[in-house]
Amino acid sequence: MEFPPADYMIEDSDGWDYNSPYTFKGFPSATTTKKHGTYWLAEYGFDPVSYPKEEENPWEYPAHFIMKKDMKINDVVKEHVLPLLPAKSLTKFRVVSKEWDKWIASPLLTHQQSFSCQIFSGYIYQDVDMGGHPMFFSLDYSSSGVPSPFLDFLPEQYVKILSSCSGLLLCQGLEKYYVCNPATQDWKMLPLPQYYHGDEPAAVLAFEPSLCNIEAYYRVICAIPMLGQPIIGFEIYSSESNSWSCSSACCTDLENPKLLGGGSYMKGVAYYETKSNEVLAFDVKNEIPAIISLPVLQVGSHGSLTQMEGELCYVTANNECGNVFLIDIYQGMEMSLKRSVSINLGPETSFTQVCEVLPCVNSDAVAIHVGNFIYFYHIREQKLVEFITSPCTMDPGNKFLPYINSLAMLHELKEP
Repeated sequence: MEFPPADYMIEDSDGWDYNSPYTFKGFPSATTTKKHGTYWLAEYGFDPVSYPKEEENPWEYPAHFIMKKDMKINDVVKEHVLPLLPAKSLTKFRVVSKEWDKWIASPLLTHQQSFSCQIFSGYIYQDVDMGGHPMFFSLDYSSSGVPSPFLDFLPEQYVKILSSCSGLLLCQGLEKYYVCNPATQDWKMLPLPQYYHGDEPAAVLAFEPSLCNIEAYYRVICAIPMLGQPIIGFEIYSSESNSWSCSSACCTDLENPKLLGGGSYMKGVAYYETKSNEVLAFDVKNEIPAIISLPVLQVGSHGSLTQMEGELCYVTANNECGNVFLIDIYQGMEMSLKRSVSINLGPETSFTQVCEVLPCVNSDAVAIHVGNFIYFYHIREQKLVEFITSPCTMDPGNKFLPYINSLAMLHELKEP
């Protein structure tokens, strides 16, 4: 069943990325408003009164509450299903009715979706060595996508992607950092840090949506090698204070203090890969650094930090012979071998080139980049489930960041 375009929708001449047949209509100021408090919610028709009036019976539910026994299927879908869907799907469902349009645009649904929808949606891809623009590479174009894959809504024409976390991206311009949500095109320019971070900063975006707090703050943690010394310092940006601060913690135990740039974040810890066979871990809340030793790889193997079913893993892949690849999964702070799987990618093509492992998030899949394809092996099902065409051939200059199609809002400081 097709729904005709509603006359109350906002027309957008750009639309979704060109690989998708669906049209993105954009979100109103619900995701970019700087209003806060009860007046912000009242704008969308939510009653800010928390307690019954004196003349009301305190033992009765307020009139606007819907009892579970009185809920219809439309109410169940609206309240309990929509928050689980990715941003692009929600955009398409705004044409169902004016009621759904208003609800999907509301800050409450936006907040619920950013917390509830943690589906691995695809990759933000960029060829850094060739100076290419960022692009979104969706695992399912019918449900997940962004309206501007090149991030051309940012004030600078060219930016480098550094980190991705829970639907938000950290990008670097000529001098400035930007945090943005590519699904809503909402963005914020960060103030200049106190220290020079270099052309390839080891910066990690830390963002964890909280169900109990509609104003979800985020942080940027930059690991800074001290010039001429084997010491790593840390400078931290907080959206709550909109300022940078220098941590008193430092790391002096790395075998090679050269960091690879970028990084990842999971469960309160920022992770940075190094030129040595080590990972620098930084506990963001307590500001404590630690070092994780990685397994020694054989020649031809490639490894990557990834998140599998809520746990930090280091996954390696090696082409044994023909189309057969050996996958080793290491887990925990000790990075001990937890699983070793030999898979056959198919009889059609004989692979002679090396492979690389791409990072995943909130998934049980291992992503292997071989030639012009990305293969996904699902550990729980113990089978090769799918493969998709890669936007590029394997190259060290290509960067793939796992992405979640979220409506997460960027916190703005309240007016004094």
